[in-house]
Amino acid sequence: MNKKFISLREVGRQLDIPPSTIVYYKDKFAKYIPSEGGEGRRTRYPVEVLEIFRRIRKMFNDNWSTEQIERELALKFSVLMNDQQRDQLFEQPLSRQGLDHLSGVLSKMSDVLENQSLFRSEIRSLRDEVAELRSERDAENLRQQESIVSLQQELASLKRRVAGQGGGDGIDFPPADFLAGPLVIESGGEYLGVQGRGKSPFSLADFVQLIERKQSDVVSVETSWKRQNGHWVLVVSTDDAENGREQNIFLVARQTVTPSKNTVTEIIRLNIDGQDAPDALLLTLFRQLKTVFNG
Repeated sequence: MNKKFISLREVGRQLDIPPSTIVYYKDKFAKYIPSEGGEGRRTRYPVEVLEIFRRIRKMFNDNWSTEQIERELALKFSVLMNDQQRDQLFEQPLSRQGLDHLSGVLSKMSDVLENQSLFRSEIRSLRDEVAELRSERDAENLRQQESIVSLQQELASLKRRVAGQGGGDGIDFPPADFLAGPLVIESGGEYLGVQGRGKSPFSLADFVQLIERKQSDVVSVETSWKRQNGHWVLVVSTDDAENGREQNIFLVARQTVTPSKNTVTEIIRLNIDGQDAPDALLLTLFRQLKTVFNG
């Protein structure tokens, strides 16, 4: 079979590399680029050099050092020796020194391949470990969320039991329909509410949960209920130990039937530290709730 050859000009044309760059690559890495026919214009290059020049171009573009490029070429293209080099290799008997040198080269190549294999194995092990840690984190987050929901349900159940048993002890607690009804304020003859998550109306129970979530290591939150003039009063006491600030909030609500015959829970008064909040503040509060639960 006749061997196919190619010129450096054709190499540059096929790879879209300037001729001067092709010549630079050829001179820089001559021992890795097979050729025949002597020097100058008589030099011929087998078509396999296309892949060598393509690889050199990519490594330069990836900012590889000269030493890194030479090692890569030695590993991947050392078999592409020209006929003259092969003839010399097989015609000249190897000396003891040459055998030792060849043995050393083969040993280094073996070490490199072994190190690469170990490195890949370590990467796979680290990836598996990271995936396992992420899975454990997600499972722990899920357990914490389930624990929070369970505690909230237990608290709600406890409050219901207290409400059912507290008639003779002076302990009051709003009925379930009052807590679950849509929470609204009246402004200009209209009743304004908030659409909660899941397209269900935002209720007084949702509002209480929102307040109780403020509880932390430095902020204590206590809530209680009482009846006053036929209305329900939510009493919220907070103590911010970090900032040395206490706050008492009284929210007065009643059950109302709107002109459209909807039964709602209406906030009729909000008192903060002994001062009644103006209607503008209530409107601002509901706008903020809309942003949180409708945004």
